[in-house]
Amino acid sequence: MEQPATEKKQNPPISWEEGLSEEEQIAKWRDSAFHAAVEKLQSEHGNIETVIRTGEAFGRGLYARRIKEKSPDWTIKGWQETIEEDVFKPLGTEFTFTKISHDVATTFMNRDPLKQMHKESTVASLFNYGAMRGLFLSAFPKGELLINESETADQPEFIFKTHASAKDRYERVKRVFTPLKKDDGT
Repeated sequence: MEQPATEKKQNPPISWEEGLSEEEQIAKWRDSAFHAAVEKLQSEHGNIETVIRTGEAFGRGLYARRIKEKSPDWTIKGWQETIEEDVFKPLGTEFTFTKISHDVATTFMNRDPLKQMHKESTVASLFNYGAMRGLFLSAFPKGELLINESETADQPEFIFKTHASAKDRYERVKRVFTPLKKDDGT
């Protein structure tokens, strides 16, 4: 005998994320955002702003989902410790913070799985910059994430400033990553 429709149990739809670990969910989300950035870059004929904006949106989303509720008033040290544990570690990304004060932190990226997994290394660097910028500006809206290009270092130095001037804005960041090479997805 069949049950009436009102008595049948409804099974909620299953999300593709439900069977994944926390680390796998974040990595899948990052990979999806990165691939969207590469596609947009190709369709917009090498506009690097697109990659930075897509990475920034990813970073802001990570902040909203994983970081925002952990502190109403961030210090740069508290923010750094939280993102290392809740974002960088699950993504397999490693940074070395070389300076942390009340309003500035500097760091180098030691390990970047996204850059290692994809041939678009310059695009991966732009995306990572955008993601870190989104994470940082979500906590410090008056701040900025700068890049100090070093002739001797493999990786540029990232400078997180909680209060930035107009000259600090990320215009100079684009010079570090341009021109994009043809083998980097453009």
